[in-house]
Amino acid sequence: MEDELEFEDELEFESEDQIDQAGLDAAAHDVKQASIAAFISAGMSFLVILFAMFSGRGGAFDQFADPLNFVEVALVLACGIGLRFYSRTAAVTLVIYFILAKLYTMMTLGRPTGLLFTVIWLYFYWKGIRGSFAYHRIRREADPTYRSTPLLFIALVIPSVAIMLGLVVLGVMVESGTMVSPEVVAGSELSQSDSQMLVDEGIIAPDETVLYFYSTGVTSISDDGNLLTDQRVISYERVDGVLGVYAAKYEDVEDVIIVEEGNYIDDTIVEIDTVDGELFFLYLSPIEGGDQAFIKELQSRIPAKPKQPELPRL
Repeated sequence: MEDELEFEDELEFESEDQIDQAGLDAAAHDVKQASIAAFISAGMSFLVILFAMFSGRGGAFDQFADPLNFVEVALVLACGIGLRFYSRTAAVTLVIYFILAKLYTMMTLGRPTGLLFTVIWLYFYWKGIRGSFAYHRIRREADPTYRSTPLLFIALVIPSVAIMLGLVVLGVMVESGTMVSPEVVAGSELSQSDSQMLVDEGIIAPDETVLYFYSTGVTSISDDGNLLTDQRVISYERVDGVLGVYAAKYEDVEDVIIVEEGNYIDDTIVEIDTVDGELFFLYLSPIEGGDQAFIKELQSRIPAKPKQPELPRL
């Protein structure tokens, strides 16, 4: 019995000797630097968002004034914490998120910004990938029974990170024009291809300028849309392949009625009544107050109706 115990102790000792301690230390150093970079990035983003929300500076800070940006801060912070536990998922997620976020910012501003900062941060995040994978490889080579990822992490953390990363990807796709924006957008934000489609389909005239636009489409605006131009209010939809366009010049609008207030699930429904007794409906997203901006602009362009003369009293 004593011989067996001595043999087990000897195997454990030999296993410790087989670990590449220098490589393990180097991997841990890389991971630590990446996690510190993530914590610094999350802290800086947190301060920028607070400044954008409460300063009212506008301009380039507008994109940071949305409280939903705190979700991205939480994602970076979670990845930084994951790196402290040598998580390869956190390391890879951090690099993918950082690249997508930079692409989104570049598309929003229309130009690349902070290239030096981008290269520096990407360097440290890449060290996180290199270090986390090296750390687990060295541990597994020394101990074949080594388990690198707890089941709880696989069940809870990975799906959460995937959801947050998916939201970032969705934002990039919307900004790049791959997907239709879920908000009411200014006409100047429509892509050239979408603007040309409106003309080609006969929805607007070539000399019309789109002021506001909203579509419930996901990847294309061809099947439905609601818009204001400098001349008319328009709604269109395609049913069984047939495009129907409903429009009224501002001077022909008799009344604007809000049938149903929207929320984060349902659109605001607006009824347009014309002087000819016709009516049609607009569907507008309430996100970021886009429906209210649309309606306010519409009402401001409708000429005031002359008052009916009062009948003389008998």
